[in-house]
Amino acid sequence: MIASTSRRSASAASASAPLTSAAVLAIFVGWTLFSVYVYSRYSQLGDAEAYLTEGYDEYSQGRTLLVAQIAGGLRSVLGADLLVHMAFSLFAASGVCYLVAQGNIRGHYRWPLLAILLNPNFGVWASVTGRESIFVGLLAFFMGTVLGHYRQRRFEHFLLALLCVAGMIYIRAPFGTGVALFYLVYLLYAWGPRLHMSIGVQALFVLSLAALVLSFAWPYLDSYISNEVLPLARSYFTVASATTRTWVDLHTTRDLLTGLWWILPLSLIGPTPGEVLARPITLPFFVAGLIVFGLLVHSVYVALFKIPRGPVRGTLLLGWLPATVVILVSYMPFGIYNPGSGIRYASCFLLFLILPSLLLSVVPAVARHKRLLPRASGMGDATDSHRTAIP
Repeated sequence: MIASTSRRSASAASASAPLTSAAVLAIFVGWTLFSVYVYSRYSQLGDAEAYLTEGYDEYSQGRTLLVAQIAGGLRSVLGADLLVHMAFSLFAASGVCYLVAQGNIRGHYRWPLLAILLNPNFGVWASVTGRESIFVGLLAFFMGTVLGHYRQRRFEHFLLALLCVAGMIYIRAPFGTGVALFYLVYLLYAWGPRLHMSIGVQALFVLSLAALVLSFAWPYLDSYISNEVLPLARSYFTVASATTRTWVDLHTTRDLLTGLWWILPLSLIGPTPGEVLARPITLPFFVAGLIVFGLLVHSVYVALFKIPRGPVRGTLLLGWLPATVVILVSYMPFGIYNPGSGIRYASCFLLFLILPSLLLSVVPAVARHKRLLPRASGMGDATDSHRTAIP
């Protein structure tokens, strides 16, 4: 009986143990080795090789040249391409380690994060040279500051978050803009006045304001999507590519928005069952895409029903959810034309999709702290001890 009790205690302790930095580093190192020695044998590593071999000239975009200069500098110092890939991978890993430390993620809250970290749609591109690994690192540091700020407000969290948002906007502007939208709403709830209104009323107010702004901006937005984004997405991939969907042809913003019901899941999941049958090597990425889509559905469920009522839920419903829509809509034109390249682009924001679950992991600890603090210090009242607002 004693032995049985000890085994149950050990099992419970293991289940509640936090995700460690050593485990995160091991995952990223493993993905780097897999990408360089296994994945590269069956598919190209995209822009990673171009960054390492000076495949970009002075006419390339500034952010592309910056990454190429960083890669070139590291290559001249480290001498081996693998070590350059490892350096980019460890930057992304350091951001995730910071995220894990700030959130103190443990127990069943680890699984959404592990489902991303162990996902090939994320791991291959987050662990090699490129803008994706840099963006992943910045996003992870940013999410860590949000969790850390929720637990204990510190000014350095604010500064680090601003630096990360600026970096993300520079590296991938549409995705960075979505994250910036979330952070703006987060700061409004954290520092703004207390609104004694339900989330539904607040949502109606935000929707009305958004509709007003959109009514003025729509002609410019429509022209930008129809005349720049969609033509760029169509011309971005070569017809000779084995993964290009030549049957997809989006001409107008209306084509994109009316097709959201099939474009969104198809671009986020990646290869279709038919494409998997034609190229069985894509099966792991199809399964990984289904997991990603399932995590998105789970995160929406968490934001709607699992987060306690109050500012935290408002931050997710009025901040994270619209930000996710902005990110996904800006991603879809590229993800739908080529699932291979779409997977690479999506690796940038996959961590952001599970933010509700990660935020939920720190809510109980903060709630317990608020209940105990007045008793320990002799200050506060019963009402303060039960608030779930962002500190």
